[in-house]
Amino acid sequence: MSPIDILIADDHELVRRGLISLVRDTHPDWQVVADVATGTEAIDRAVELRPNVAILDLSLPDITGLQVAERLMQSVPHIKIVVLTMHSAAPIFHQLKRSGVNAYLIKNEAPTILVTAIERVLAGEPFFASRGAMRSIDEVEAPDFVPAQFLLTPRELEVMRLLALGKSNKELASELSMSVRTAETHHANVLAKLRVDSLGEVVRIAIRDSVI
Repeated sequence: MSPIDILIADDHELVRRGLISLVRDTHPDWQVVADVATGTEAIDRAVELRPNVAILDLSLPDITGLQVAERLMQSVPHIKIVVLTMHSAAPIFHQLKRSGVNAYLIKNEAPTILVTAIERVLAGEPFFASRGAMRSIDEVEAPDFVPAQFLLTPRELEVMRLLALGKSNKELASELSMSVRTAETHHANVLAKLRVDSLGEVVRIAIRDSVI
């Protein structure tokens, strides 16, 4: 059997180390060819190394895991995409399913089901989280919106949360240790990415997507 090359993208080094150990201990013929902390690095390394599987955290610090997945599906067509997420809300799973990723699962379930998910996608079968998550998906009508967690980086989600709580740009700057100008830029980016033009709409979306 040909060796399986795997790329891991997660901004927490301890998580990457744990996933590497899990993969290597279970399948000696699987090789982690790259582990990176950002979405940009994941794209660059995947295009360079052409791995069989990419394991992506949904919440990467620069661009979202979904954006990385979409880029990889275009530039490395054979790659299988496994997305890990801390978010168990049904709209997020619906959006992942519609995006064309091969597998997704709740991050704290990875130690017990990640290897199974990889085995399934390599066999050409989708793997959509746990049985409990699948029940919640089946029970909720697929939304026609994209959750904020797919559109915003972790820093932008924090800016969104603070905006929804009524914080000014000056207060954003103080709480997030940035300049007022940087806070203003993040503020503008959040509105643009959400395609809204009022704080009232930011509050509505923040509540809808459990950001606050």
